[in-house]
Amino acid sequence: MSPMIKQMSFRRKLFLYYFGIFLLFTVLILTFQYHREKDIKIAALDSRLNDMAQLVNNYIRVNSLSETGNYPLVDSIFNLIPVPDLRITILAIDGKVLYDSSVDDLATMENHLSRPEVGKSLYSPYGTAIRHSKSTGKDYYYFSRYFNTHYVRIAEEYNINIRGFLRREQIFLVFMAIVFAGIWALLAAVTRKMGKSITMLRDFAARMRRGEGNDPTIVFPKNEIGETGKEIIRIYNNLARNTAELSLQKEKLIRHLNVLNEGAAFFSASREAELSNSHFTVFLNAITGEHSLTTEGFLDHPLFSGIKAFLDGNQGKSFRKQDNPSTELKLERAGRHFAIRCILFNDDSYEIVITDITRSEQNKAMRQQMTSNIAHELKTPIASVRGYLETLIVNRDLDEEKRNHFLEKALAQSTRLTDLINDIVTLNKLDETGSYFPFEEVDIPAVVKEVRDNLMADMKRKQMTLDIALTEGTTVNCNRSLIVSVFQNLLENAINYAGENVTVTVRTLPGEPGFRTFSFADNGIGIPEEHQERIFERFYRIDDGRSRKSGGTGLGLAIVKNAILLHKGDIS
Repeated sequence: MSPMIKQMSFRRKLFLYYFGIFLLFTVLILTFQYHREKDIKIAALDSRLNDMAQLVNNYIRVNSLSETGNYPLVDSIFNLIPVPDLRITILAIDGKVLYDSSVDDLATMENHLSRPEVGKSLYSPYGTAIRHSKSTGKDYYYFSRYFNTHYVRIAEEYNINIRGFLRREQIFLVFMAIVFAGIWALLAAVTRKMGKSITMLRDFAARMRRGEGNDPTIVFPKNEIGETGKEIIRIYNNLARNTAELSLQKEKLIRHLNVLNEGAAFFSASREAELSNSHFTVFLNAITGEHSLTTEGFLDHPLFSGIKAFLDGNQGKSFRKQDNPSTELKLERAGRHFAIRCILFNDDSYEIVITDITRSEQNKAMRQQMTSNIAHELKTPIASVRGYLETLIVNRDLDEEKRNHFLEKALAQSTRLTDLINDIVTLNKLDETGSYFPFEEVDIPAVVKEVRDNLMADMKRKQMTLDIALTEGTTVNCNRSLIVSVFQNLLENAINYAGENVTVTVRTLPGEPGFRTFSFADNGIGIPEEHQERIFERFYRIDDGRSRKSGGTGLGLAIVKNAILLHKGDIS
């Protein structure tokens, strides 16, 4: 190597050494000043948002919003808070969104209990987080505080950035810029005579560091440094292609995990978490009831001992790729059912998938119970019809009166069987909630009068009166046949079980905006308190013998509830 190249190499080292020290010193000063000012801003912001959260809580307490549920009244607070783009959210203890000043349709918002600021506020005086809101598409500084019966979360657009710092520290920054430029010029002048090959390598390395790729106009000389440069370019191009491919595959995997309804996580052979989605942590917390459980340490929990034993017994063993060993564990916790599946790969890494199978398990149990109930309910009328017909066949010499009696009994049982089948079909349609029930504007008072006229004979038999205290012209966007079925089942239920000389009253009650609230009540014998929570269950009867005698199928009130739920309503 010539003396000239040695001298140039020394100058380059000297340049990098002093320039690096000065740059590091500058960055440290700027970083310190920035974080110091940022901490002061955040402390002031936390104090201001805490005052706002306390104001919202006082408003909720004074106006009893927790009892009335009329949280939209919180909108009036914005007249007292001169802060633009402020966002107020009120959450129930279970994380359900009760109010959000920036979102009109709360039904589209997911449960917020897993939000970091909400979780922090449960164990600390308050919780904060800087996140991007999916609901509004903006970046917010979130402040959450827990108030025994609810959470109050205040969010303000996040604008603590370096630009404000630069505007307020112009003199200091101008001085630093001048010094920086002077040092740069001095060092550049000292190293200006560096050789062409070294300059090309430096420029190429800088382009790689910035991610700009190779410059095809660079032509290295035919020497050792030139050959080294060409080899570096070949290595870089291969690395860039491989990196881009890996990045694309990883991005696909991350997107796939984020859209899954299951919780999924990948672990290395040393059982360290490499990749997981949010559902995985949520399901772990739901299964164990421990919010502090980590993704890497969950296998030490007793509930997952089966998965740990599977890994202990199979990691380190050789197997074919197509024979990846796997195991599945099912757990039931707090009424929810989970399936946990572990798949072991050839390199001893593994994947764990947690699926919430609560609905499928409930549907399975419901189908089993439904099948059992239907078989039980069908058995009685079918046996009765068969008995009556066998009596008529065996005793062909029965007189006309007895023969007609048995035929009428058989007809009554077949009618009951038909009603039962029709009710089952109606419930199945309600469960599917498809296009069976088109909606239209329906006059509710007219429907109630129609039902009254249909059942007038039965009402007179029981000396029952119906008091219709509905506001004339009250309409609801609903399915007319279902609403008729609702009031008819309710009135038939009152006729069959309320007793005689009873008055049934149907009236309009004040309710939430956008909803119609009706009261259906009678002054009959009533429903015992221990049965009130179950009267809407399928085939549930307070007095089984009395219900069967009256001809009920045990599905009337179940149809009522499901019809109301189909209309996004509630009945109690």
